[in-house]
Amino acid sequence: MKVSRRGFLQGTAAATAGLVLEFHVPLARAAGGPPKPAAPPPNAFLRIGTDDSVTVMIAHSEMGQGIWTGLAMLIAEELDCDWSKVRSEHAPANAQLYAHPGFPFPIQLTGGSTSTWAEFDRYRTVGAQAKDMLIRAAAARWKVAPGACKAAGGVVTSGKSSAKYGELAADAMKLAPRQR
Repeated sequence: MKVSRRGFLQGTAAATAGLVLEFHVPLARAAGGPPKPAAPPPNAFLRIGTDDSVTVMIAHSEMGQGIWTGLAMLIAEELDCDWSKVRSEHAPANAQLYAHPGFPFPIQLTGGSTSTWAEFDRYRTVGAQAKDMLIRAAAARWKVAPGACKAAGGVVTSGKSSAKYGELAADAMKLAPRQR
């Protein structure tokens, strides 16, 4: 049986997590540093579980500088979720998927105090996109405009309606992330 990577992720996400968001880590230009990130698709993953847990996949090793906390905080801040439900997991070794954006060739590495600055915008973008997807899922459920919804503390509200992120995650997963 042949299963695509996307099909595998969607199948496992449906069974274990309500929302799987992935983003792309583009390669850096040979000179001039990393490029401005375009929209995130495939690479580091954000999963929101039906239990309201938020799992951030980190493609860098923790070497005493707190990047497992720092990168997860970037997503949590933009997502506006309950920090007590956030956890980090190490991304699998895969230089093609998790290439360090500061290099002109695909290499997955940690070093030189580069993890935070290299990933800052991308992790923030993923958090913001996930929040937007959750708001749009709630708006569709309640048949209101997305602008009528607010997200804070892991809950989307509109008037008297409210839903936790975990309740909305499966519906949000069906939506395409908006490009910033």
